[in-house]
Amino acid sequence: MTTANAEAEVRARLDAWAKATRAGDLDAIMANYAQDVRAFDAMGVLEFVGAAAYREHWKTCLSYMNGPMKFEMHKLEVAVQADIAFCHYLVNCGGTGLDGQEHDGWTRATVCLRKIGGKWLVVHEHFSAPFDPESGKAVFDLKPDSVTQASAA
Repeated sequence: MTTANAEAEVRARLDAWAKATRAGDLDAIMANYAQDVRAFDAMGVLEFVGAAAYREHWKTCLSYMNGPMKFEMHKLEVAVQADIAFCHYLVNCGGTGLDGQEHDGWTRATVCLRKIGGKWLVVHEHFSAPFDPESGKAVFDLKPDSVTQASAA
Protein backbone atom coordinates (compact mmCIF):
# COMPACT_ATOMS: atom_id res chain seq x y z
CA MET A 1 0.00 0.00 0.00
CA THR A 2 1.27 3.45 -0.84
CA THR A 3 1.65 6.18 1.73
CA ALA A 4 -1.00 8.20 -0.11
CA ASN A 5 -3.48 5.30 0.14
CA ALA A 6 -2.70 4.81 3.82
CA GLU A 7 -3.16 8.52 4.48
CA ALA A 8 -6.52 8.42 2.68
CA GLU A 9 -7.59 5.47 4.85
CA VAL A 10 -6.57 7.32 8.03
CA ARG A 11 -8.45 10.44 6.94
CA ALA A 12 -11.51 8.31 6.17
CA ARG A 13 -11.28 6.73 9.66
CA LEU A 14 -11.10 10.17 11.30
CA ASP A 15 -14.00 11.40 9.17
CA ALA A 16 -16.14 8.40 10.18
CA TRP A 17 -15.25 8.98 13.82
CA ALA A 18 -16.13 12.70 13.60
CA LYS A 19 -19.50 11.86 11.98
CA ALA A 20 -20.23 9.32 14.71
CA THR A 21 -19.32 11.94 17.32
CA ARG A 22 -21.62 14.54 15.78
CA ALA A 23 -24.43 11.96 15.71
CA GLY A 24 -23.78 10.93 19.32
CA ASP A 25 -23.55 7.28 18.23
CA LEU A 26 -21.55 5.67 21.03
CA ASP A 27 -21.09 2.30 19.30
CA ALA A 28 -19.89 3.97 16.08
CA ILE A 29 -17.55 6.24 18.06
CA MET A 30 -15.99 3.30 19.89
CA ALA A 31 -15.57 1.27 16.67
CA ASN A 32 -12.64 3.58 15.90
CA TYR A 33 -10.59 2.73 19.00
CA ALA A 34 -8.20 -0.14 19.69
CA GLN A 35 -9.03 -2.19 22.79
CA ASP A 36 -5.84 -0.98 24.49
CA VAL A 37 -6.35 2.73 23.67
CA ARG A 38 -4.78 5.25 26.02
CA ALA A 39 -6.53 8.61 26.04
CA PHE A 40 -5.85 11.97 27.64
CA ASP A 41 -9.11 13.88 27.34
CA ALA A 42 -9.54 17.58 28.05
CA MET A 43 -11.97 16.98 30.91
CA GLY A 44 -12.61 14.78 33.86
CA VAL A 45 -9.85 12.27 34.39
CA LEU A 46 -6.10 12.50 33.86
CA GLU A 47 -5.98 9.40 31.65
CA PHE A 48 -8.14 6.57 30.37
CA VAL A 49 -6.63 3.14 29.78
CA GLY A 50 -8.57 0.72 27.61
CA ALA A 51 -11.64 0.99 25.44
CA ALA A 52 -14.06 0.05 28.25
CA ALA A 53 -12.91 2.96 30.44
CA TYR A 54 -12.95 5.39 27.53
CA ARG A 55 -16.42 4.20 26.49
CA GLU A 56 -17.77 5.12 29.93
CA HIS A 57 -16.21 8.59 29.57
CA TRP A 58 -17.76 9.05 26.12
CA LYS A 59 -21.11 7.92 27.53
CA THR A 60 -20.84 10.59 30.23
CA CYS A 61 -19.84 13.27 27.70
CA LEU A 62 -22.77 12.43 25.44
CA SER A 63 -25.15 12.62 28.40
CA TYR A 64 -24.37 16.36 28.71
CA MET A 65 -25.80 17.00 25.24
CA ASN A 66 -29.40 17.54 24.24
CA GLY A 67 -29.18 16.53 20.59
CA PRO A 68 -26.32 16.23 18.12
CA MET A 69 -22.83 17.44 18.95
CA LYS A 70 -20.79 20.02 17.13
CA PHE A 71 -17.43 18.55 16.18
CA GLU A 72 -15.45 20.38 13.50
CA MET A 73 -11.84 19.49 12.73
CA HIS A 74 -9.60 22.26 11.40
CA LYS A 75 -6.04 22.16 10.11
CA LEU A 76 -5.84 18.36 10.09
CA GLU A 77 -2.32 17.08 9.43
CA VAL A 78 -1.65 13.37 8.86
CA ALA A 79 1.70 11.58 8.70
CA VAL A 80 1.83 7.84 7.95
CA GLN A 81 4.75 5.43 8.12
CA ALA A 82 4.14 1.70 7.63
CA ASP A 83 1.40 0.75 10.15
CA ILE A 84 1.57 3.90 12.32
CA ALA A 85 -0.15 7.25 11.73
CA PHE A 86 0.27 10.50 13.63
CA CYS A 87 -2.36 13.21 13.29
CA HIS A 88 -3.08 16.58 14.86
CA TYR A 89 -5.79 19.17 14.43
CA LEU A 90 -7.74 21.92 16.14
CA VAL A 91 -11.34 21.10 17.01
CA ASN A 92 -14.41 23.17 17.76
CA CYS A 93 -16.59 20.96 19.92
CA GLY A 94 -19.88 21.48 21.68
CA GLY A 95 -23.61 21.36 21.22
CA THR A 96 -26.87 22.13 22.95
CA GLY A 97 -26.53 21.42 26.64
CA LEU A 98 -29.19 20.08 28.96
CA ASP A 99 -29.89 23.73 29.86
CA GLY A 100 -30.99 24.37 26.25
CA GLN A 101 -28.03 26.69 25.63
CA GLU A 102 -25.41 26.28 22.91
CA HIS A 103 -21.95 25.56 24.31
CA ASP A 104 -18.73 25.15 22.36
CA GLY A 105 -15.03 25.66 22.67
CA TRP A 106 -11.75 25.06 20.89
CA THR A 107 -9.25 22.41 21.88
CA ARG A 108 -6.18 20.80 20.38
CA ALA A 109 -6.01 17.14 19.45
CA THR A 110 -3.25 14.66 18.74
CA VAL A 111 -4.29 11.20 17.57
CA CYS A 112 -2.10 8.18 16.88
CA LEU A 113 -3.44 5.23 14.93
CA ARG A 114 -2.07 1.77 14.23
CA LYS A 115 -3.15 -0.62 11.52
CA ILE A 116 -4.51 -3.62 13.45
CA GLY A 117 -6.14 -6.55 11.68
CA GLY A 118 -6.25 -4.54 8.45
CA LYS A 119 -8.03 -1.53 10.05
CA TRP A 120 -6.64 1.79 11.22
CA LEU A 121 -7.61 2.18 14.90
CA VAL A 122 -6.88 4.93 17.42
CA VAL A 123 -4.32 3.72 19.96
CA HIS A 124 -3.65 7.10 21.56
CA GLU A 125 -5.69 10.28 21.73
CA HIS A 126 -4.90 13.53 23.49
CA PHE A 127 -7.21 16.54 23.73
CA SER A 128 -6.05 19.64 25.53
CA ALA A 129 -6.81 23.31 25.99
CA PRO A 130 -4.37 26.10 26.77
CA PHE A 131 -4.77 27.54 30.24
CA ASP A 132 -4.46 30.99 31.81
CA PRO A 133 -1.63 30.73 34.36
CA GLU A 134 -3.11 33.55 36.47
CA SER A 135 -6.57 32.03 36.92
CA GLY A 136 -5.59 28.38 36.41
CA LYS A 137 -8.60 27.99 34.11
CA ALA A 138 -8.69 26.48 30.64
CA VAL A 139 -9.11 28.88 27.73
CA PHE A 140 -11.65 27.63 25.19
CA ASP A 141 -12.37 30.81 23.24
CA LEU A 142 -9.13 30.98 21.23
CA LYS A 143 -9.60 30.62 17.47
CA PRO A 144 -7.51 28.74 14.86
CA ASP A 145 -6.07 31.99 13.55
CA SER A 146 -4.43 32.75 16.93
CA VAL A 147 -1.19 31.01 15.97
CA THR A 148 2.27 31.96 17.12
CA GLN A 149 5.15 30.79 14.98
CA ALA A 150 8.85 31.08 15.62
CA SER A 151 10.61 33.41 13.27
CA ALA A 152 13.53 32.16 11.21
CA ALA A 153 16.78 33.37 12.69
